[in-house]
Amino acid sequence: MARIAPFCGVRYGCSELKPCVAPPYDVIAPPEREQLRQFPYNITHLTLPDSYEQAARLWHEWQNKGILQADPLPAMYLLEQVFTHPATGETCRRLALVCLMALEEYEAGVVLPHENTQARAKQDRLHLLRATRANLEPIYGLVEGNLFPVLESLAGCTSTVAEVEYTDGLHRLRRIDDAVALREVAERVLPARVWIADGHHRYETCLQYRRERRAAEGNPPEPQPYDWLMIALTPLEDPGVVILPTHRVIPQASEQVLSRLPEYLAQWFDLQPCPAQEVVRLLQSGRPRRGFAMVVAEGRAFVAWLKEGVAGETLVPGEHSATYRQLDVTLLQSLVLEPFFGITPRHLERAEGIRYTRDEAEAIQWVLQGEAAVAFLLNPPHVQEVREVALAGEKMPPKSTYFYPKLLSGLVMRALSF
Repeated sequence: MARIAPFCGVRYGCSELKPCVAPPYDVIAPPEREQLRQFPYNITHLTLPDSYEQAARLWHEWQNKGILQADPLPAMYLLEQVFTHPATGETCRRLALVCLMALEEYEAGVVLPHENTQARAKQDRLHLLRATRANLEPIYGLVEGNLFPVLESLAGCTSTVAEVEYTDGLHRLRRIDDAVALREVAERVLPARVWIADGHHRYETCLQYRRERRAAEGNPPEPQPYDWLMIALTPLEDPGVVILPTHRVIPQASEQVLSRLPEYLAQWFDLQPCPAQEVVRLLQSGRPRRGFAMVVAEGRAFVAWLKEGVAGETLVPGEHSATYRQLDVTLLQSLVLEPFFGITPRHLERAEGIRYTRDEAEAIQWVLQGEAAVAFLLNPPHVQEVREVALAGEKMPPKSTYFYPKLLSGLVMRALSF
Protein backbone atom coordinates (compact mmCIF):
# COMPACT_ATOMS: atom_id res chain seq x y z
CA MET A 1 0.00 0.00 0.00
CA ALA A 2 1.32 3.45 -0.93
CA ARG A 3 0.29 5.57 2.04
CA ILE A 4 0.38 9.31 1.40
CA ALA A 5 -0.42 12.26 3.65
CA PRO A 6 -0.52 16.08 3.67
CA PHE A 7 2.17 18.13 5.40
CA CYS A 8 2.98 21.70 6.39
CA GLY A 9 5.12 22.77 3.48
CA VAL A 10 7.97 25.21 4.02
CA ARG A 11 8.08 27.77 1.21
CA TYR A 12 9.92 30.94 0.31
CA GLY A 13 8.28 34.15 1.47
CA CYS A 14 10.08 36.15 -1.23
CA SER A 15 8.00 37.97 -3.84
CA GLU A 16 10.42 36.98 -6.63
CA LEU A 17 11.04 33.24 -6.67
CA LYS A 18 13.36 32.79 -9.64
CA PRO A 19 16.58 33.79 -7.81
CA CYS A 20 15.69 31.36 -5.01
CA VAL A 21 15.08 28.14 -6.93
CA ALA A 22 17.41 25.74 -8.75
CA PRO A 23 17.49 22.37 -10.51
CA PRO A 24 17.97 19.25 -8.34
CA TYR A 25 21.35 19.06 -6.65
CA ASP A 26 22.63 16.14 -8.74
CA VAL A 27 22.27 17.81 -12.16
CA ILE A 28 24.05 21.07 -11.22
CA ALA A 29 27.59 21.45 -12.55
CA PRO A 30 30.12 23.42 -10.43
CA PRO A 31 29.98 26.60 -12.59
CA GLU A 32 26.17 26.68 -12.36
CA ARG A 33 26.37 26.15 -8.60
CA GLU A 34 28.61 29.15 -8.20
CA GLN A 35 26.32 31.28 -10.35
CA LEU A 36 23.20 30.26 -8.42
CA ARG A 37 24.86 30.88 -5.06
CA GLN A 38 25.49 34.52 -5.90
CA PHE A 39 21.99 35.08 -4.54
CA PRO A 40 22.33 34.68 -0.75
CA TYR A 41 19.05 32.82 -0.33
CA ASN A 42 19.27 30.42 -3.26
CA ILE A 43 18.25 26.87 -2.39
CA THR A 44 21.70 25.55 -3.38
CA HIS A 45 23.10 27.05 -0.17
CA LEU A 46 21.08 24.27 1.47
CA THR A 47 21.21 21.46 -1.10
CA LEU A 48 24.88 21.95 -2.12
CA PRO A 49 26.36 23.65 0.94
CA ASP A 50 29.99 24.33 1.78
CA SER A 51 29.39 22.18 4.87
CA TYR A 52 26.52 20.25 6.38
CA GLU A 53 26.70 22.44 9.46
CA GLN A 54 26.28 25.53 7.29
CA ALA A 55 23.18 24.03 5.67
CA ALA A 56 21.64 23.33 9.08
CA ARG A 57 22.43 26.83 10.34
CA LEU A 58 20.95 28.53 7.24
CA TRP A 59 17.87 26.28 7.29
CA HIS A 60 16.96 27.50 10.77
CA GLU A 61 18.20 31.06 10.26
CA TRP A 62 16.11 31.58 7.12
CA GLN A 63 13.00 30.36 8.93
CA ASN A 64 13.68 32.66 11.88
CA LYS A 65 14.06 35.61 9.48
CA GLY A 66 10.85 34.76 7.59
CA ILE A 67 12.70 34.03 4.35
CA LEU A 68 11.28 30.52 4.61
CA GLN A 69 7.78 30.18 6.05
CA ALA A 70 5.88 27.07 7.06
CA ASP A 71 2.27 26.80 5.92
CA PRO A 72 0.03 26.86 9.02
CA LEU A 73 -2.06 23.82 8.09
CA PRO A 74 -1.20 20.49 6.44
CA ALA A 75 -1.81 20.28 2.69
CA MET A 76 -0.79 18.49 -0.45
CA TYR A 77 0.43 20.46 -3.43
CA LEU A 78 -0.31 20.15 -7.13
CA LEU A 79 2.69 20.86 -9.34
CA GLU A 80 2.00 21.81 -12.94
CA GLN A 81 4.91 22.01 -15.40
CA VAL A 82 4.42 23.44 -18.90
CA PHE A 83 7.42 22.99 -21.18
CA THR A 84 8.66 22.51 -24.72
CA HIS A 85 9.65 18.98 -25.66
CA PRO A 86 13.37 19.19 -26.54
CA ALA A 87 13.09 16.66 -29.38
CA THR A 88 9.75 17.48 -31.00
CA GLY A 89 9.26 21.16 -30.12
CA GLU A 90 5.67 20.53 -29.01
CA THR A 91 4.24 22.10 -25.86
CA CYS A 92 3.74 19.58 -23.07
CA ARG A 93 2.14 19.71 -19.64
CA ARG A 94 2.86 17.42 -16.70
CA LEU A 95 1.12 17.18 -13.33
CA ALA A 96 2.48 15.87 -10.03
CA LEU A 97 1.05 15.53 -6.54
CA VAL A 98 3.55 16.71 -3.91
CA CYS A 99 2.83 14.91 -0.64
CA LEU A 100 4.35 12.78 2.07
CA MET A 101 4.71 9.07 1.36
CA ALA A 102 5.37 6.39 3.96
CA LEU A 103 8.79 4.84 3.50
CA GLU A 104 8.74 1.20 2.43
CA GLU A 105 11.63 -1.19 1.96
CA TYR A 106 11.95 -2.29 -1.65
CA GLU A 107 11.20 -5.89 -0.65
CA ALA A 108 7.62 -4.89 0.17
CA GLY A 109 6.96 -4.34 -3.54
CA VAL A 110 5.26 -0.97 -3.00
CA VAL A 111 8.11 1.30 -4.06
CA LEU A 112 10.09 0.06 -7.07
CA PRO A 113 13.52 1.36 -8.12
CA HIS A 114 14.90 1.29 -11.65
CA GLU A 115 18.47 2.55 -11.08
CA ASN A 116 21.48 1.40 -9.10
CA THR A 117 22.88 3.71 -6.44
CA GLN A 118 26.37 4.52 -5.23
CA ALA A 119 27.44 4.50 -1.59
CA ARG A 120 29.38 7.75 -1.75
CA ALA A 121 26.42 9.76 -3.06
CA LYS A 122 24.11 8.28 -0.41
CA GLN A 123 26.59 9.09 2.35
CA ASP A 124 26.63 12.74 1.26
CA ARG A 125 22.83 13.01 1.38
CA LEU A 126 22.72 11.16 4.72
CA HIS A 127 25.08 13.69 6.32
CA LEU A 128 22.89 16.51 5.00
CA LEU A 129 19.69 14.87 6.28
CA ARG A 130 21.19 14.29 9.71
CA ALA A 131 22.26 17.93 9.92
CA THR A 132 19.10 19.64 8.65
CA ARG A 133 16.42 17.07 9.57
CA ALA A 134 14.57 18.21 6.48
CA ASN A 135 13.49 17.05 3.03
CA LEU A 136 14.93 19.97 1.08
CA GLU A 137 13.90 18.57 -2.33
CA PRO A 138 11.12 16.16 -3.26
CA ILE A 139 12.06 12.95 -4.99
CA TYR A 140 10.08 12.12 -8.14
CA GLY A 141 7.91 9.06 -8.69
CA LEU A 142 5.41 7.60 -11.12
CA VAL A 143 2.25 6.12 -9.64
CA GLU A 144 -0.42 3.79 -10.97
CA GLY A 145 -4.06 4.00 -9.96
CA ASN A 146 -5.67 6.33 -12.52
CA LEU A 147 -4.87 9.46 -10.54
CA PHE A 148 -4.60 11.73 -13.58
CA PRO A 149 -8.30 12.73 -13.92
CA VAL A 150 -8.39 13.65 -10.22
CA LEU A 151 -5.34 15.90 -10.58
CA GLU A 152 -6.81 17.45 -13.72
CA SER A 153 -9.97 18.39 -11.87
CA LEU A 154 -7.97 19.83 -8.95
CA ALA A 155 -5.92 21.96 -11.33
CA GLY A 156 -9.04 23.93 -12.14
CA CYS A 157 -10.24 24.60 -8.61
CA THR A 158 -7.16 25.16 -6.42
CA SER A 159 -5.30 28.40 -5.84
CA THR A 160 -1.73 29.02 -7.01
CA VAL A 161 0.76 29.63 -4.20
CA ALA A 162 3.99 29.74 -6.25
CA GLU A 163 4.87 30.21 -9.90
CA VAL A 164 8.15 30.66 -11.70
CA GLU A 165 9.22 30.70 -15.34
CA TYR A 166 12.54 28.88 -15.46
CA THR A 167 14.90 27.87 -18.25
CA ASP A 168 13.01 24.62 -18.87
CA GLY A 169 9.48 26.01 -18.69
CA LEU A 170 6.74 27.13 -16.32
CA HIS A 171 6.52 25.63 -12.82
CA ARG A 172 3.25 26.33 -10.98
CA LEU A 173 2.44 25.10 -7.47
CA ARG A 174 -1.12 24.90 -6.14
CA ARG A 175 -2.19 24.13 -2.59
CA ILE A 176 -4.74 21.37 -1.87
CA ASP A 177 -6.23 21.66 1.62
CA ASP A 178 -9.82 20.55 1.07
CA ALA A 179 -10.44 17.54 3.32
CA VAL A 180 -12.60 15.74 0.73
CA ALA A 181 -10.00 16.18 -2.00
CA LEU A 182 -7.17 15.05 0.27
CA ARG A 183 -9.08 11.94 1.24
CA GLU A 184 -9.93 11.15 -2.39
CA VAL A 185 -6.34 11.29 -3.66
CA ALA A 186 -5.06 9.29 -0.66
CA GLU A 187 -7.66 6.57 -1.27
CA ARG A 188 -6.86 6.52 -5.00
CA VAL A 189 -3.14 6.03 -4.34
CA LEU A 190 -3.46 3.59 -1.40
CA PRO A 191 -3.59 0.32 -3.42
CA ALA A 192 -1.07 1.58 -5.99
CA ARG A 193 2.63 1.01 -6.55
CA VAL A 194 5.19 3.76 -7.04
CA TRP A 195 8.15 3.72 -9.42
CA ILE A 196 11.04 5.98 -8.45
CA ALA A 197 11.87 8.13 -11.46
CA ASP A 198 14.42 10.50 -9.89
CA GLY A 199 15.83 10.44 -6.37
CA HIS A 200 16.97 6.85 -5.75
CA HIS A 201 19.88 8.03 -3.60
CA ARG A 202 17.66 10.27 -1.49
CA TYR A 203 15.04 7.57 -1.04
CA GLU A 204 17.60 5.04 0.16
CA THR A 205 19.14 7.73 2.37
CA CYS A 206 15.77 8.27 4.05
CA LEU A 207 15.45 4.53 4.60
CA GLN A 208 18.85 4.47 6.30
CA TYR A 209 18.02 7.54 8.39
CA ARG A 210 14.79 5.92 9.53
CA ARG A 211 16.68 2.80 10.61
CA GLU A 212 19.12 4.93 12.59
CA ARG A 213 16.45 6.96 14.34
CA ARG A 214 14.26 3.98 15.17
CA ALA A 215 17.23 2.08 16.58
CA ALA A 216 18.23 5.09 18.70
CA GLU A 217 14.65 5.63 19.95
CA GLY A 218 13.79 2.04 20.76
CA ASN A 219 11.60 1.48 17.67
CA PRO A 220 8.54 3.45 18.83
CA PRO A 221 5.18 1.91 17.82
CA GLU A 222 3.69 5.18 16.59
CA PRO A 223 4.58 6.60 13.14
CA GLN A 224 7.30 9.21 13.35
CA PRO A 225 8.13 12.13 11.00
CA TYR A 226 11.20 10.27 9.72
CA ASP A 227 8.95 7.38 8.59
CA TRP A 228 7.80 9.60 5.69
CA LEU A 229 9.48 11.52 2.90
CA MET A 230 8.38 14.26 0.50
CA ILE A 231 7.69 13.04 -3.01
CA ALA A 232 6.13 14.36 -6.23
CA LEU A 233 3.92 11.71 -7.83
CA THR A 234 2.99 11.84 -11.51
CA PRO A 235 0.35 9.39 -12.78
CA LEU A 236 1.77 6.80 -15.15
CA GLU A 237 -0.95 7.70 -17.64
CA ASP A 238 -0.07 11.42 -17.71
CA PRO A 239 0.62 12.26 -21.40
CA GLY A 240 3.19 14.81 -20.26
CA VAL A 241 5.67 12.20 -18.98
CA VAL A 242 8.79 12.66 -21.13
CA ILE A 243 11.93 10.52 -21.05
CA LEU A 244 14.95 11.72 -23.01
CA PRO A 245 17.60 9.34 -24.35
CA THR A 246 21.27 9.57 -23.43
CA HIS A 247 23.45 9.14 -26.50
CA ARG A 248 26.77 7.31 -26.45
CA VAL A 249 29.90 8.81 -28.01
CA ILE A 250 33.19 6.90 -28.38
CA PRO A 251 36.20 9.28 -28.40
CA GLN A 252 38.64 6.89 -30.07
CA ALA A 253 38.22 3.90 -32.39
CA SER A 254 40.20 2.50 -35.29
CA GLU A 255 38.93 2.79 -38.85
CA GLN A 256 39.28 -0.98 -39.12
CA VAL A 257 36.80 -1.55 -36.28
CA LEU A 258 34.34 0.98 -37.67
CA SER A 259 34.51 -0.47 -41.18
CA ARG A 260 33.63 -3.96 -39.91
CA LEU A 261 30.61 -2.84 -37.95
CA PRO A 262 27.99 -2.44 -40.75
CA GLU A 263 28.56 -5.95 -42.13
CA TYR A 264 28.41 -7.39 -38.63
CA LEU A 265 25.16 -5.61 -37.77
CA ALA A 266 23.56 -6.61 -41.08
CA GLN A 267 23.09 -10.10 -39.63
CA TRP A 268 20.19 -8.80 -37.53
CA PHE A 269 19.51 -5.22 -38.63
CA ASP A 270 18.31 -3.47 -41.75
CA LEU A 271 20.81 -0.67 -42.34
CA GLN A 272 19.55 2.60 -43.80
CA PRO A 273 22.41 4.88 -44.91
CA CYS A 274 21.74 8.61 -44.73
CA PRO A 275 23.49 11.99 -44.39
CA ALA A 276 24.32 12.96 -40.82
CA GLN A 277 21.86 15.85 -40.93
CA GLU A 278 18.99 13.41 -41.63
CA VAL A 279 19.82 10.71 -39.12
CA VAL A 280 17.92 12.15 -36.15
CA ARG A 281 14.69 12.58 -38.12
CA LEU A 282 14.90 9.03 -39.49
CA LEU A 283 15.61 7.55 -36.09
CA GLN A 284 12.72 9.33 -34.39
CA SER A 285 10.26 8.62 -37.19
CA GLY A 286 10.99 4.90 -37.07
CA ARG A 287 9.64 4.28 -33.57
CA PRO A 288 8.49 1.86 -32.25
CA ARG A 289 10.90 -0.31 -34.28
CA ARG A 290 13.93 -1.43 -32.31
CA GLY A 291 17.26 0.07 -33.30
CA PHE A 292 19.75 2.91 -33.06
CA ALA A 293 21.75 5.22 -35.29
CA MET A 294 25.47 5.63 -35.90
CA VAL A 295 27.45 8.65 -37.15
CA VAL A 296 31.11 8.46 -38.14
CA ALA A 297 33.64 10.78 -39.76
CA GLU A 298 32.88 12.81 -42.90
CA GLY A 299 29.19 12.87 -42.09
CA ARG A 300 28.55 9.21 -42.88
CA ALA A 301 25.63 7.77 -40.97
CA PHE A 302 23.07 5.01 -40.92
CA VAL A 303 20.10 3.85 -38.90
CA ALA A 304 20.05 0.20 -37.84
CA TRP A 305 16.55 -1.27 -37.54
CA LEU A 306 16.01 -4.75 -36.12
CA LYS A 307 14.87 -7.01 -38.95
CA GLU A 308 11.32 -8.23 -39.10
CA GLY A 309 11.06 -11.62 -37.44
CA VAL A 310 14.15 -11.12 -35.26
CA ALA A 311 13.31 -11.02 -31.54
CA GLY A 312 15.70 -8.64 -29.82
CA GLU A 313 15.63 -10.58 -26.57
CA THR A 314 17.13 -13.63 -28.31
CA LEU A 315 20.27 -11.68 -29.21
CA VAL A 316 21.17 -10.78 -25.64
CA PRO A 317 22.47 -13.48 -23.28
CA GLY A 318 21.75 -13.56 -19.58
CA GLU A 319 18.85 -13.96 -17.20
CA HIS A 320 17.30 -10.52 -17.61
CA SER A 321 13.63 -10.16 -18.48
CA ALA A 322 12.52 -10.08 -22.11
CA THR A 323 11.66 -6.38 -21.76
CA TYR A 324 15.18 -5.57 -20.56
CA ARG A 325 16.88 -7.65 -23.26
CA GLN A 326 15.00 -6.02 -26.13
CA LEU A 327 15.59 -2.40 -25.10
CA ASP A 328 17.40 -0.36 -27.76
CA VAL A 329 20.07 0.58 -25.24
CA THR A 330 20.55 -3.08 -24.29
CA LEU A 331 20.95 -4.17 -27.91
CA LEU A 332 23.50 -1.40 -28.49
CA GLN A 333 25.46 -2.31 -25.37
CA SER A 334 25.43 -6.09 -25.87
CA LEU A 335 25.97 -6.21 -29.62
CA VAL A 336 28.21 -3.19 -30.21
CA LEU A 337 29.70 -1.28 -27.30
CA GLU A 338 31.06 -4.22 -25.34
CA PRO A 339 32.21 -6.62 -28.10
CA PHE A 340 33.57 -3.95 -30.47
CA PHE A 341 34.79 -1.21 -28.13
CA GLY A 342 35.30 -2.99 -24.81
CA ILE A 343 32.80 -0.74 -23.02
CA THR A 344 31.43 -2.77 -20.12
CA PRO A 345 28.56 -1.72 -17.81
CA ARG A 346 31.25 -0.72 -15.31
CA HIS A 347 32.75 1.64 -17.90
CA LEU A 348 29.29 3.07 -18.53
CA GLU A 349 28.71 3.88 -14.87
CA ARG A 350 32.14 5.51 -14.54
CA ALA A 351 32.05 7.21 -17.98
CA GLU A 352 35.39 5.64 -18.85
CA GLY A 353 36.20 5.53 -22.57
CA ILE A 354 32.81 6.98 -23.41
CA ARG A 355 31.04 10.34 -23.39
CA TYR A 356 27.36 11.09 -22.91
CA THR A 357 25.01 13.78 -24.15
CA ARG A 358 21.27 14.20 -24.47
CA ASP A 359 21.78 16.60 -27.37
CA GLU A 360 21.81 14.76 -30.70
CA ALA A 361 23.29 17.76 -32.50
CA GLU A 362 26.14 17.94 -29.99
CA ALA A 363 26.94 14.25 -30.41
CA ILE A 364 27.05 14.59 -34.20
CA GLN A 365 29.13 17.76 -34.00
CA TRP A 366 31.75 16.08 -31.82
CA VAL A 367 32.25 13.49 -34.57
CA LEU A 368 32.25 15.94 -37.47
CA GLN A 369 34.80 18.17 -35.72
CA GLY A 370 37.11 15.25 -35.03
CA GLU A 371 36.57 15.27 -31.25
CA ALA A 372 35.12 11.74 -31.34
CA ALA A 373 35.30 8.68 -33.56
CA VAL A 374 31.67 7.61 -33.55
CA ALA A 375 28.35 8.64 -32.04
CA PHE A 376 25.52 6.23 -31.32
CA LEU A 377 22.10 7.86 -31.10
CA LEU A 378 19.10 6.32 -29.37
CA ASN A 379 15.39 6.77 -29.06
CA PRO A 380 14.19 7.03 -25.44
CA PRO A 381 12.65 4.04 -23.67
CA HIS A 382 8.91 4.13 -23.18
CA VAL A 383 7.67 4.71 -19.63
CA GLN A 384 5.92 1.34 -19.81
CA GLU A 385 9.28 -0.34 -20.40
CA VAL A 386 10.74 1.32 -17.30
CA ARG A 387 7.70 0.07 -15.37
CA GLU A 388 8.05 -3.51 -16.64
CA VAL A 389 11.79 -3.68 -15.92
CA ALA A 390 11.19 -2.53 -12.34
CA LEU A 391 8.32 -4.99 -11.91
CA ALA A 392 10.72 -7.76 -12.90
CA GLY A 393 12.96 -6.72 -10.02
CA GLU A 394 15.61 -5.33 -12.34
CA LYS A 395 17.37 -2.00 -12.85
CA MET A 396 17.48 -0.18 -16.17
CA PRO A 397 20.86 -0.12 -17.96
CA PRO A 398 23.15 2.73 -16.86
CA LYS A 399 22.43 6.13 -18.41
CA SER A 400 19.19 5.04 -20.06
CA THR A 401 16.52 7.27 -18.49
CA TYR A 402 16.39 11.03 -18.10
CA PHE A 403 12.99 12.31 -17.06
CA TYR A 404 12.32 15.80 -18.37
CA PRO A 405 11.84 18.40 -17.05
CA LYS A 406 13.39 17.99 -13.64
CA LEU A 407 11.55 19.09 -10.53
CA LEU A 408 12.53 22.60 -9.49
CA SER A 409 14.06 22.69 -6.01
CA GLY A 410 12.86 25.44 -3.70
CA LEU A 411 9.13 25.50 -4.50
CA VAL A 412 8.30 23.56 -1.33
CA MET A 413 10.33 21.91 1.42
CA ARG A 414 9.52 19.93 4.53
CA ALA A 415 10.88 19.92 8.06
CA LEU A 416 10.89 16.52 9.73
CA SER A 417 9.34 18.08 12.82
CA PHE A 418 6.04 18.37 10.94
